[in-house]
Amino acid sequence: MELYQIRYFLAVAETLNFTRASERSFVSQPALTKGIQRLEETIGGRLFDRTKSAVQLTELGRRMLPNFSQIYETANHARSEARRLVRAQKEVVRVGVMCTIDFHQVLPGFVESQEGRSEVELSFREGNLEALSDALDEGDVDVGIMCSPYEIPKRFTAMPLFREEYVLAIGDDHRFSGRTSIDMTELQRERYCERVMCEFSTYIERLLRDQNVVVEVVQQSSREDWIQAFVRANFGVAFMPISLARAARLAYVTMTGVPIVREVNVLTHAERPTSTAQRAVIDSLVAYGWGRGSAGPPEGSSADDA
Repeated sequence: MELYQIRYFLAVAETLNFTRASERSFVSQPALTKGIQRLEETIGGRLFDRTKSAVQLTELGRRMLPNFSQIYETANHARSEARRLVRAQKEVVRVGVMCTIDFHQVLPGFVESQEGRSEVELSFREGNLEALSDALDEGDVDVGIMCSPYEIPKRFTAMPLFREEYVLAIGDDHRFSGRTSIDMTELQRERYCERVMCEFSTYIERLLRDQNVVVEVVQQSSREDWIQAFVRANFGVAFMPISLARAARLAYVTMTGVPIVREVNVLTHAERPTSTAQRAVIDSLVAYGWGRGSAGPPEGSSADDA
């Protein structure tokens, strides 16, 4: 259970309108809906009855409302107290890294940012796009290493670090093995493993729908290692950033006609002042040579040589 999911629930409970709740929460409606669904999955029941004309709390939703309100208020109080205590110590730059980004790929940039800066400590946490956006809004992280298939909200300042391609990871004995690329239409009825934390999942679903491609979703998981194990065992295929496929030593093919590319950015909140320590870390990350030391096989490796 994530705090941002509770915040989404409280916004919908107050407005009884998913559109207004998403605007109040500064997220897209699909992201808010997905957050509510994950919260419902965690507690094991529906929180809202939703029709074309109205949204109402279910009996479970009404009973959980005071509990969620108390949890959210307590967390905010704890957050404020923690900030007060941290300010009395040496400066810690709190970094949020999206769980879909290969940490081994970005860590060297942070290591270099620490050279000669003993007065600055780095604290890391991971999360998906929605959780880290919420953490930046609430001041729980200072810097986010994040990416999105859509425009970055104006309340954030984004500085690009690097771009990378999405590929289709496959097992060594898959029918696409030996090829470097395929057309997306060749995925018709393909067994598919969905990375549920992937920020591009909705975008990829739309691309498949636009191509009139229907895949058979055989597994859904928030764990990258599970998805990689499924792919390696030929249980199904999965879209993932090329860095993750290389780090896992998975075979892969690229897409022709509809390439999927993500830009990894360092984000800060535009309305919050940036400290000297935070600025030093950010400037070092932006200046870092992201093309060196990438994990896995060299650029251009695919199903026939991965």
